[in-house]
Amino acid sequence: MTDLPPDLARELAIARQAAAEAGATALGMQAGIGSEAKADGSPVTPGDLAADAILKHHLGLHFPEDGILSEETAPEAGEPRRWWIIDPIDGTREYAAGGREWCVQVALAVNGVAVLGVLDLPVFGVQLWGIPGLGAWIADANGIRPLEPAGRNLQVLIGSGSRRNAESLAHLHARIPEFGLLHGHSVGVKVHRMLAGEADLYLHFRPIHAWDVAAPAAVLEAAGGIVVDPRGQPLRYPHRRPTMDGLAFTLRPDLPEILGRVSAP
Repeated sequence: MTDLPPDLARELAIARQAAAEAGATALGMQAGIGSEAKADGSPVTPGDLAADAILKHHLGLHFPEDGILSEETAPEAGEPRRWWIIDPIDGTREYAAGGREWCVQVALAVNGVAVLGVLDLPVFGVQLWGIPGLGAWIADANGIRPLEPAGRNLQVLIGSGSRRNAESLAHLHARIPEFGLLHGHSVGVKVHRMLAGEADLYLHFRPIHAWDVAAPAAVLEAAGGIVVDPRGQPLRYPHRRPTMDGLAFTLRPDLPEILGRVSAP
């Protein structure tokens, strides 16, 4: 693996270890697990909480000066220069239903910019990680190797499989009808599927949380993809603003044209 910047090598090693441990723990708890509704109506399971505790333990122990923004706990006070953005289980509904498409997501943001991301997909036996501007890697049954997109210009759009996003996705797809359409759950799993050659465009033009986006965006960008907001602007992660306007992820060179078509009145 390429030598990493000294100030990120330790961070990446700890993030990978924490994500792997959290993923293995959640996977071991998945069979027959129940869920409860949080105040916002989204589900949470004991697996989410266990994974959250593991991630926070590792990150808090090794980087006590950094902030942590997690789906499962309230934002911390203060305005740290560095903060970890974590989703202990992205795809909780799928996880609680006994499905495959869920992912542990860990990202580090410095001054609002994601500088590394880790995606751990326990059911698939895969971990992806990347540092934008340096590269991305995959670890699976075949070992560790550079992560390179398996295909480009596929004309396949991947989008959320949830009912609450169905209308928005249908509207977007109607603007680019020549694209095939796939549905998925976790953002991290969608990025894994894109890099595996199943799709080359992911659009989500509704509010979405930073913990859903930061790690997948960092990995895809590190692998050579483009990650922007619905206006085509770079993604940023202010510490005190966990909700974002949406996203556009692609492996295609014609994203400006696509954004113009889907955004036209």
